[in-house]
Amino acid sequence: MDTTTHARASLAASFARRKSPARKSPDLSSCSARSFPARPSFARPPLHAPSHLARAKPNSKNSKNSKDRPAPLSYLTCPIVIETVETLTKEEPLPAPLWSSFAGSVGGMWVGQRGVYQPFTGVAEPIAMDGKTKVYTLSQCCVENRDTVEGIDTVVRHESSALSKETLGLRMKEAGEMDFSDADEWSREDLAQSEAGLIIFDGGSYSRGPLRLCQPRGEEGEGEATEAPDEYRPTDTVHEIESCLQWTGEERVRVRVTLSAELLENELGPEHPPELDVSLLRVGVCRESWDGIPGAYTQTSQSAEEEKVQLDSGKNRILESEMQGFWNEFTMTGEYVQDVSMATGLPETVVVYTSREHQRLFNIGNDYSSASLDSGDIDGSCAVDGGTLWLPHRVILQVNTPPESPGGLQVEMLWSPQVGKFEKVTRTYDGMGEFLSCTCSTAVKK
Repeated sequence: MDTTTHARASLAASFARRKSPARKSPDLSSCSARSFPARPSFARPPLHAPSHLARAKPNSKNSKNSKDRPAPLSYLTCPIVIETVETLTKEEPLPAPLWSSFAGSVGGMWVGQRGVYQPFTGVAEPIAMDGKTKVYTLSQCCVENRDTVEGIDTVVRHESSALSKETLGLRMKEAGEMDFSDADEWSREDLAQSEAGLIIFDGGSYSRGPLRLCQPRGEEGEGEATEAPDEYRPTDTVHEIESCLQWTGEERVRVRVTLSAELLENELGPEHPPELDVSLLRVGVCRESWDGIPGAYTQTSQSAEEEKVQLDSGKNRILESEMQGFWNEFTMTGEYVQDVSMATGLPETVVVYTSREHQRLFNIGNDYSSASLDSGDIDGSCAVDGGTLWLPHRVILQVNTPPESPGGLQVEMLWSPQVGKFEKVTRTYDGMGEFLSCTCSTAVKK
């Protein structure tokens, strides 16, 4: 087996594992989804699902009546095969988005729902709030405002989750007054303008994540000084990749993927490059609506209409028939390049933006077979290595190997707020775990 084949098989296998590897991931979110046993995926069949979704066979060893139980659902499929049919416009340079415009687009109070989903099935996981109550979705209040933190222009985010409408109303009242003094209820996170790995786009969409998934030898005090700088040591590192897509300035979806990345020694020998092994640990989805500017005007309760929209959104997943076919896709790309600062004359790293438009053909991939899901083995019939999760709120998460970097990693988050339209953020790494580029796309179906 060559390097590329092994790396792709490792990536695909990370979806189908029934059990996580013997490694622990830190609790990187404001609420724990691992405090309760995993919920049986057959407990509440979802409303919508692609027709080709795989079903795992019930385990007869665990129950005498297993034959009478419905088969567990899985929202994991082989990746969507995307073919470029025609290039509609050539690559053109774009001006970099202004930080002030970005801060204005995301600023304000956002109210919505959040949930956590199993990376190997796409089924909702239970969330623990008080150590006793077990739920699968939470109300969410988020406030983002522009501020200066230690001399750096920053978007400060405060978040709080609620189990009841009454608690949500209290959180919204506090948000309107910018009162975040209760540290037990409000978490804080800073999005700094200078944050490494943060790529912003016009309209409030962005992507956050590491610039390097694995560390080279000799860094962080490890390794010998005589080792070559391009040698890598085996390492198991947990990262988060957050993607945000904003629609019409008043609706948005944020997806946060927790993954473990490791560089393994090549089976062909140490003279060959190491292999990137990736395991998905957790997938969180948050859909929010803009509810005003704190200090000026904000609601103190969620309207019945807005609540219904959120609830209906949480019941809907994209159908395969909606994605199959031809799309005209406009793509903006952000890449890091070395430049010289006009202010200091010193070298600096900047993000350069370009745009392009293509006509693409989306082909829905084959199933992962029930046997492969149940055993952890991958069905070799997939046309592309990796996997696709069909998530609530009409979100698709696709993780696969990018064609331009064999053995690398590509994380795509697609949101279809309306039938026949979608937005997408794609983050790409090479086979050594180094960041390559990030794209933000809008598309209309032909």
